[in-house]
Amino acid sequence: MTRTVRLAVFSFILAAGWILPLLAGPADAAPRGDAKKGEALYAQKCAVCHGVTGKGDGVAEFVLFPKPRDLTSGKFKIRSTSSLPTDDDLFRVVTQGIPGTAMPSWTVLSDVQRWDLVAYVKSLSPVFAQQKALKPGLIPPTPKSTPALLETGKKFYAEAECLKCHGATGKGDGESADTLKDEWGYPIVPYDFTIAGRMKGGHSVRDVYRTLLNGIGGTPMPSFADSLSPEETWGLAYYVMSLAKEPQKKTPAEAGAVRVKRVAGDLPADPTAAAWRSAALQPVPLRTLWLRPQQATAVRVAALHNGKEIGFLLEWDDPLADQAALGADQFRDAAAVQLPLTAGKAANPEASYVMGDARQPVNIWHWKSDWQLDVARYRDREDRYAALAVDDMPFVRGLRSSDPQAAVAPTDSHEPLFLTARAVNNPMARPRRSAVENINAAGVGTITSQPADAQIIRGEGRWADGKWRVVMVRSLRTENPRDAQLQPGQESAVAFAVWDGAQRDRDGQKAVSVWQRLLLEAGK
Repeated sequence: MTRTVRLAVFSFILAAGWILPLLAGPADAAPRGDAKKGEALYAQKCAVCHGVTGKGDGVAEFVLFPKPRDLTSGKFKIRSTSSLPTDDDLFRVVTQGIPGTAMPSWTVLSDVQRWDLVAYVKSLSPVFAQQKALKPGLIPPTPKSTPALLETGKKFYAEAECLKCHGATGKGDGESADTLKDEWGYPIVPYDFTIAGRMKGGHSVRDVYRTLLNGIGGTPMPSFADSLSPEETWGLAYYVMSLAKEPQKKTPAEAGAVRVKRVAGDLPADPTAAAWRSAALQPVPLRTLWLRPQQATAVRVAALHNGKEIGFLLEWDDPLADQAALGADQFRDAAAVQLPLTAGKAANPEASYVMGDARQPVNIWHWKSDWQLDVARYRDREDRYAALAVDDMPFVRGLRSSDPQAAVAPTDSHEPLFLTARAVNNPMARPRRSAVENINAAGVGTITSQPADAQIIRGEGRWADGKWRVVMVRSLRTENPRDAQLQPGQESAVAFAVWDGAQRDRDGQKAVSVWQRLLLEAGK
């Protein structure tokens, strides 16, 4: 492969590593983890995506893009060697996660637990026992970025035709962007270099240099150790990073704490109420389960309780308010609060943050923007098709007409007899009392709506100035065993999700957080 071709390959692959290249390498003489203990952790934290045997076929695989890595294949992406990653490589990935994918940072686990995971993941593939230990490639001291070095990188970026995939400005919109695939046949989305802090192999210039030095396994991205001089490699690394429009911002740790302040008085559902205007917002990072051009990277959360009720305010950036979902081509904005039903270590409950599992179910409060409109006025086909002369179901309470051509105005109350879905108790056909649905899940694809008399969550959302503010309020404790039970002074866990209708988000295509510690302030 010529230098020109190899550099072209680099341009689109640098940060396109797929979910969880979680594999440790053979460079370490002695294992630092216990594979047996790691097996239990893997089943609890990793199997939902990577599968029970590590083949990348977990129950959540169908809702994930990029796809989970086949950990048995012997082909791993983020590494410091020319072949297999070292234990330190794997530990770094487990610790830091992989931006732009569903692979989170597992800092909620102790160092010992993460080393146990490293040991177990290595046991899933025979290649670690079959190959000799490899040493990490040597990275020379990092030079300072200079105009001359950037010009060197810019030259190679152009000569290698990196723009065919990433575009002239690095936005990932090149002419070949829609045709790229990895060795497993999965599409590769060219990385948008204008966005800082989301490169899969790391955010620093040394991380980029390491990727150039060793390549990315399972992709067309080769090693440039023999084809680029150190100066040329540094130049290309610096130039790629210079394409970011904004400087990289320090993001909070994924597993943080949401503090619930105790206040006096009622908790309003209105997000513009004084109680919420003065509430302190806490940033919670989000990671996408389905990669798309734009996505929410964080949700800002405030939480209050008054000893009887608890309320969450969720605020996130969204340039468009998507509230119409009456057609097959329309998708709503939405948000959710997730709480574990069973006890566990706060911020590290046994329940999966991806909608729990059969042994550890979760309680979810799901606000939907189109339901927000339905609470105010029942919307029907006339709202989707303004020129529609006659409704297909003209039997409206109090307005029966013998003339099939008579125009019947939309009303808030339709005759239940002619609403088949409501007649069979389809929860989606219920009259809207709230914009929030109280549901349960025991894993991906197991959503179950609670009965009508259990739909007790108050909620309201307001969009203004390019952001949503949504409030959800419920009693701290209920008599319902399917509700998460909370109390002042208690430490629990909470996770969040956001859907962007403009990005065609629906179902599992969303941005989510990992579990956060939920700290309810005590006091009277």
